[in-house]
Amino acid sequence: GSTVITVTGTHLQTIQEPKVRAKYGGVETNNVSSLLVLNSTPFTHYPNPTFDLLGTSGILEVKPGSPIILKGKNLIPPAPGNNRLNYTVLIGESPCLLTVSENQLLCDSPDLTGEQRVVVSMGLPGILHIYSDNTLTLPAIIGIGAGGGVLLIAIIAVLIAYKRKTRDADRTLKRLQLQMDNLESRVALECKEAFAELQTDIQELTNDMDGVKIPFLEYRTYTMRVIKTALKSPVSLSGGLLWELNAPLSLQSPANVEKALRLFSQLLNNKMFLLTFIHTLEAQRSFSMRDRGNVASTESVAEKMLTNWFTFLLHRFLKTLMCIPPEGEAGTEVPVKVLNCDTVTQVKDKLLDAVYKGIPFSQRPQADDMDLEWRQGRLTRIILQDEDVTTKIESDWKRLNTLAHYQVQNLSE
Repeated sequence: GSTVITVTGTHLQTIQEPKVRAKYGGVETNNVSSLLVLNSTPFTHYPNPTFDLLGTSGILEVKPGSPIILKGKNLIPPAPGNNRLNYTVLIGESPCLLTVSENQLLCDSPDLTGEQRVVVSMGLPGILHIYSDNTLTLPAIIGIGAGGGVLLIAIIAVLIAYKRKTRDADRTLKRLQLQMDNLESRVALECKEAFAELQTDIQELTNDMDGVKIPFLEYRTYTMRVIKTALKSPVSLSGGLLWELNAPLSLQSPANVEKALRLFSQLLNNKMFLLTFIHTLEAQRSFSMRDRGNVASTESVAEKMLTNWFTFLLHRFLKTLMCIPPEGEAGTEVPVKVLNCDTVTQVKDKLLDAVYKGIPFSQRPQADDMDLEWRQGRLTRIILQDEDVTTKIESDWKRLNTLAHYQVQNLSE
């Protein structure tokens, strides 16, 4: 339909109104009432082309420059001679370049934006909406702006929280560093004091050991030194309490002493007093490690009495021996203090400690690798052992040999 038919002939200018009548299947068209010229040329009719709507709603959205595809049917009639129909496609008011196939028209999109009506000379497929890449709708702009604002606020809040956390962490780190420095200084000072005290004790012991004999007190002086304890200077405590033990307790009033001890016991149950008491003691430079151990001791009176009782009983077991080292010569005797209740192995350990003092333990000989020889005069020599033929057995129990078992006396070689 709508195909232009060209008719050639003569005297055609006399025709007032040219019409064509078609008859097909007994049906006539064009309302031709009078027929002046009859032409029996047959025509072949084909179905009209049809086009589909652009999308389900009739509106198709594309980007600028994207090809537009118009789908349809019977776009190319199957006539002989490769005849084609002439299509014209207008997008808005602008025509587009077409590529025709049997089922679709491919149209190059013009440089337009917005909604444009698509008109095909064979019909109206629908409306084409061409949107720009850089153009955003108002709702999209509002949504993006709101989202960006929320994101910016969240970022600022996170940065503020992070800054506060960092500042708090820095403060905590500085506080901990200051505490560590103070603790390190206190520990270094205490270690220095303890080392100085230890060096003094070692020097005194070394001076005593360098003599001909070990200082060996007689029983009365030994006992008095164990019992007698006194503080040369009073200890001042905050809160007005003055603890002074310049005089023996026996010279003070028993009632006052009992009352003072009872009150002091109650004060020790007070947390504030106990902390103040400890801090005051530790603040004194003359408060040595030994004094700290004495103050912190948990011994009861009965335990202290038992300790002193053992100390008194062990006095009569003390022996002073003269030891000759394995590689020593005559005149190189070393005095060693032992107990006659010590086993032979214990005596060898004490002898090795005295002979190899100042030498690392890993470089010393072991007690099991050495023999202990008791010399009496120039001829009598006895190898002392924990077990030998003289070991006593009592009710299936074996008693290890001691110096008392061998009847070793003082100043023996």
